[in-house]
Amino acid sequence: MVDWRLRPASTADVEAVAELRAVVLKADLERLGRYDEQRVRQRLRDGFAPAHTWTIEVNNALAGCVALRPAEGAYWLEHFYLAPELQGRGVGSAVLGRLLDGVTEKAP
Repeated sequence: MVDWRLRPASTADVEAVAELRAVVLKADLERLGRYDEQRVRQRLRDGFAPAHTWTIEVNNALAGCVALRPAEGAYWLEHFYLAPELQGRGVGSAVLGRLLDGVTEKAP
C-alpha cells in the first residue's frame, strides 16, 4: 500500500483540486456526453468548502481530496477524488476508513 496522509484543505488548494476533479471525471463525463472543460472545474470551485475538506497527499504532493460536510445528524461525503494512478491500490479504501473512524471524533 502507498504511504499517504490527510491534510486540511485551504482556499489555496481550490485550483489544484479543480484540476484533479477534471482529470478524474473526464472519461466518465465524456462517455455520458457531458464533459465541459470549464464547467467540470467551476462546479468544484462553486462547492469548495475548505473547512470540511482534506487533501490526500502522497510523497508530499496532492494525490486526491475528500470533503465530509456535516448535516443535521449526518455527514455528506463529497468531492472524493483520487489520482488515476493511485486508484485500485488501497488508498481510497484507507481514506474512507479513516473518515468513518473520525466521524465519531469530528475529524479524520
